[in-house]
Amino acid sequence: MALVKKEIGELLVENGLITPEEWKSVQVEREKSGDPISIILSRLGLATENQVKNALELQYGVNYLSLAKIETPPQECITLLPEAVMRQHQLVTVARDGNRVTVAMVNPNNLVALDDIKMRLKGMQVKLSVCTEDDFQRFMETIYAKHLTEEKTKEDNQATSFIDQEVDLSTMDVLQEMDGSNNDDQDLERQASDAPIVKLANQILAKAIKNKISDIHIEPQEKELVVRFRRDGVLAVDRKLPVQIVPALVSRLKVMADLDIAERRLPQDGRIRVRLQGREIDFRVSTVPAKFGEKVVMRILDKSNTSIGLNKLITDPVALETIMDMIKKPFGIIFVTGPTGSGKTTTLYSALAERNTIDVNIVTAEDPIEYDCPGITQVQVLREKGMDFARILRAFLRQDPDIMLIGETRDKETAKIAVEAALTGHLVFTTLHTNDAPGAITRLGEMEVEPFLISSATIGVVAQRLLRKVCADCKESYQPDRNLLQYLGLIDANQATLADSTIKFYRFDVDEKGWPTFTRGKGCETCAGSGYRGRIGCYEVMRMTDELRDLVSKNASTAMIRFAAKQSGMIPLKEYSLRLVGEGLTTPEECIRVTISDTAGEDVLCPKCRNPIGEDFIKCPFCQHELKVSCTRCGTLQEESWSACAKCGLSKEEAQLDHACGGCEAEVFGVWNRCPYCQTARDYSKVMAPGAAHSHG
Repeated sequence: MALVKKEIGELLVENGLITPEEWKSVQVEREKSGDPISIILSRLGLATENQVKNALELQYGVNYLSLAKIETPPQECITLLPEAVMRQHQLVTVARDGNRVTVAMVNPNNLVALDDIKMRLKGMQVKLSVCTEDDFQRFMETIYAKHLTEEKTKEDNQATSFIDQEVDLSTMDVLQEMDGSNNDDQDLERQASDAPIVKLANQILAKAIKNKISDIHIEPQEKELVVRFRRDGVLAVDRKLPVQIVPALVSRLKVMADLDIAERRLPQDGRIRVRLQGREIDFRVSTVPAKFGEKVVMRILDKSNTSIGLNKLITDPVALETIMDMIKKPFGIIFVTGPTGSGKTTTLYSALAERNTIDVNIVTAEDPIEYDCPGITQVQVLREKGMDFARILRAFLRQDPDIMLIGETRDKETAKIAVEAALTGHLVFTTLHTNDAPGAITRLGEMEVEPFLISSATIGVVAQRLLRKVCADCKESYQPDRNLLQYLGLIDANQATLADSTIKFYRFDVDEKGWPTFTRGKGCETCAGSGYRGRIGCYEVMRMTDELRDLVSKNASTAMIRFAAKQSGMIPLKEYSLRLVGEGLTTPEECIRVTISDTAGEDVLCPKCRNPIGEDFIKCPFCQHELKVSCTRCGTLQEESWSACAKCGLSKEEAQLDHACGGCEAEVFGVWNRCPYCQTARDYSKVMAPGAAHSHG
């Protein structure tokens, strides 16, 4: 038998039913209308369905089956084969009679397809029939698609019913008090396998997945067990349960995570993998002993709910272009900074996806491996076996890598190896826990990485946060009041409207009076009344320039590096977040909560020359302006509220006096009418109040 199939038109031409010219007209009509060929042939009066049937049966030697006449295939038939197999081989299981299955194929002569379905339908007799390719495509796009929609709706309803169902905890076999001495291992094992506890644990996990929760907190309190969900970065109470079920519920979660239920005095880490509605979802489980029992926190890693791709994460075109240009460099190191849960890992994977081609060798060291990436060698950190980041990196350097990803740079050994790898021709991506981009340089210095190595190896630093997005289903426009704009630093007290430069920079929509219009969510069922749904990234991109490299190599302060970065085009987190407000993607309240309330990254400027200074500076290095006052007698730093030095007692009035004698130029402290050395008269009329007594003669 041949594997090659023939077009229905070729068969009709070979059988003399139509001419080649008529077949061309049929093809033109199909492109215009999109109707099946059999219908077009009948409409044009060129061939009947019976003639098409006879031609196909003559070619393949099996019966013809019109899929257009099948409205609802039996449930037990349509689910026999996966959708991918049906589309790959262009076949449909349409009928089943006991052990006999009828399969309609576009090309019954396809031996590879026949072997595949016989292997998948072991123990069943397969009866073949032939169908047209148009019939098959229309069947998959209409009837089969409808079946998939119904199945998904059914699964969603079942999941919703399960999540909303009350769990009867009164039927538990054991409900003990919180005294740990009464909970032996056998009791815990039996409680963990009780049906109500199993159902409750599954229900908590299922509800978290359905509501797109990022973290689950199981928190024992003195009189109750509190379950909290973190949604879009904000924690909220989901339910409160009897405190007596703490040992049973924690033990059940430990069993699911393959942890030791007998160990209740030490922290443990594990992993739960579940399948819900066809999706595989991982839970990263962490337990820690607390005062009223073990607290369990589970981080949800839903791979199907993650957008990988820098263009999907970064909305600002300038920031996107800068980062894309940075990751295209052949060697160097790029740092992504931010607190835990700020999306650093997703940004790194998106950067890797941009460079993941067949001619590039990419290796990663992660703890844990959160996403599976085809074409990339991913290595899990196993500290109990001595496989830490530093050891994995040393091994990577012998694996001929082009690009390396380090999950986290947390010690000086890892930092030094990463920087040295960047200097020896490798492109390195890694994360740091700092509050802003310039702070990464200071953090590396604290890890004892030499400044000249940092300046030479670093391509750039990306600091990021996640802000909640305004719910698309209930968003509305409004005009903020003046107090809010002043707090955001967008307007001064004496300004009537926003400056044109401010409107242009932040991309605000303004009315005819020049007042901005913001967006917020009213609250609906979709966003659970919060007005927010989903999150969006806020990025601070500091690309290394020659000026910045010079400052870093000279061990400049963070304030000076930040000032130079802003001069070279870096947009701070606060300004970036306000741009998101201008685009209607988030609210000013989110900016205040996430970026403005974080004081890191704020510039401290000299009040005289307005150059950046450090908080511990006594004098401005640029203009020598005194930033902090010290006692002229003993040198102790003075507070503004002090009326005299706390160490030597010199008062402010005495300190204001001219200490140099006009005659001998000796320093004279205290209030003297005449210099004690040369007896030159001293004039205090400009300093002392009228009538003030002089203490010395």
